[in-house]
Amino acid sequence: MKSTRLTILLVLFFAVCFRAEAQSLGRKVTLAYSGEPLGEVLADISQSYDVRFSYSPNFIPLQQRITLSVDNEPLATALDDICQQAPVAYAEMGGQVLLKPDNNRRQLGQLETRPPRPTQASPIYPEAPAPNVKAERERLQRLMSPIEGKEGAYVIKGGGYTYKEVSLDPYRLPDSAPGSKYKGDMRLAQISLLPYIGTNALRSNEITNRVSVNVLWGTNGGVDGVEVGGLVNSVKNDVHGVQVAGLGSVVGGEVRGTQVSGFFNLNKDVTTGVQVAGLANLTKEATAVQTALGANINRGDFAGVQASGLFNISGGNADGLQASGLFNYSGGEAKTQISSLFNIAGDVSGAQASVLFNKAKRVDGFQFSLINVSDTINGVPLGLLNIVHHGYNRVELSAGDALYANIGLKLGARSFYNIFHAGARWDAAPAGTGAQTMSWGLGYGMGSAIILNPRLLLNIEAIAIHLNEREGWSRQLNLLNQLRFTLDFHHPDKRASFFAGPVANVLVSRKQDPDTGEIGSRVIRPPYTLLDKTGEKTNTKIWVGLQAGLRF
Repeated sequence: MKSTRLTILLVLFFAVCFRAEAQSLGRKVTLAYSGEPLGEVLADISQSYDVRFSYSPNFIPLQQRITLSVDNEPLATALDDICQQAPVAYAEMGGQVLLKPDNNRRQLGQLETRPPRPTQASPIYPEAPAPNVKAERERLQRLMSPIEGKEGAYVIKGGGYTYKEVSLDPYRLPDSAPGSKYKGDMRLAQISLLPYIGTNALRSNEITNRVSVNVLWGTNGGVDGVEVGGLVNSVKNDVHGVQVAGLGSVVGGEVRGTQVSGFFNLNKDVTTGVQVAGLANLTKEATAVQTALGANINRGDFAGVQASGLFNISGGNADGLQASGLFNYSGGEAKTQISSLFNIAGDVSGAQASVLFNKAKRVDGFQFSLINVSDTINGVPLGLLNIVHHGYNRVELSAGDALYANIGLKLGARSFYNIFHAGARWDAAPAGTGAQTMSWGLGYGMGSAIILNPRLLLNIEAIAIHLNEREGWSRQLNLLNQLRFTLDFHHPDKRASFFAGPVANVLVSRKQDPDTGEIGSRVIRPPYTLLDKTGEKTNTKIWVGLQAGLRF
């Protein structure tokens, strides 16, 4: 009798438990959330509908944002929607809802609790009876399929007429939450002697450390703090903080912070912060201050300051300052480039300054070098030779009182251009010879053209011309200096123009007449002078003349 009562009580107990479990997921709920953290969503459901959730906060992404809207639907429907948005799965056990991470990032939805089944024959042992060998083999294959590519995820143990499945998921490294900047586990500190010989052992490249100390050479999954290496720091993912290495640091992800190395810093992704190296800094893109005795090289865009002893290279835009001992190069736009040899860039919005050569497409600023080359310039090219493809490029033929026939080449921009000049004059030979003799001169100068109106320019030019009087080349000082003010009359649609204007002449000469001993030019003797003075070895003449001609 007692046995019968006990049996009835147990049946009623299990029936009540089963009904309670069934009621949890089948309970009708009305929920509405818009971008709320998963932890707050679970707490609200638990408080509003008396549902008990069981989970580990270390493995469930409680900060994952959830958007959900259900109206009088079963709780299982709401949890399925949550599993589509967060890498979790759920199962009902003992009147509570168990949550676990979905490590494969496949949204599994509800995990069906496997009901107990009787002992059956295993196809692994053919001597045992097996009433449905084919079906059991297929079931085992489905269970073992996740093992591919994840060695150690499952252990299948068999013997006799039974087998046992042991899941090792609780011991595997969980995936990081979506949007997390870290990949893998996070630890306070590690110390290593060589790669994989340290406190993190074979998991060194999976773990992000707050503090990392590498006696010689160390490997880390990431750094969020400080890393110091005697020789080399090697990081698979990201570095946020400070890295110091005696030889160099190699980072596979992004760097946000400061890197200081004796020889090199090599980053395969974006760098933000400061890089200091004894030899070179190499990165994909950078918003940083880069300093190296050798070179700074960016494969993509750069913003900030690059300072090096040899050269700086930016494969994309260089939005900042590039300063080097030899040269600077930017594959895109550049702001300011300073070097001792040459600078090359696309469009320049600031300045290029070097000793030998500057090259750019469009320049909104100035260029300073011996040779400046650009397509267009909205500024000033300062150099001995300025080549602007779409600039102020002119050839002129003119006549003047000092040199009767002249040809000039003007290259550059209206704001500043170079002048290459050649001229000649014919004078009577000394008495008794009856022949004409020619004197000629070569000169160089600079000028600027000021727009007065669409048909009129004012050219202000300064030219120095070396005069060779009645000989191939004069070795003595015989220099004609001219300051020209000419008005250029032209039609807006035509390239040819006429110009004329006064010229201030200053002739400085040390030539001496071998017969009379007189010092000064023997051929240029203006009818009037503002100054004609002879010192101990030099004669100086100042007068005002005229220059007129055609420009093309």
